[in-house]
Amino acid sequence: MAAGIIALIRAVAGPTFADRVISISSVISLVVFLMVLQAVTSGSQIYLDIAVVLMLLSFVGTLAIAKFIKVKET
Repeated sequence: MAAGIIALIRAVAGPTFADRVISISSVISLVVFLMVLQAVTSGSQIYLDIAVVLMLLSFVGTLAIAKFIKVKET
């Protein structure tokens, strides 16, 4: 939980855009972990489905933003 709070602070006060992207990706990973934990404890399959979709969207979004940053620098 403390890691999520620190990552959110970094997302707001990050010195660069890349720092903000990485911290938001970290927060999403923590949310996915909590969803998987909820799925295991409750026995509900829907949480796993949503967690997989959220992680895939996060991965694709991070790649797109990284490409945007690289194009912007050159």
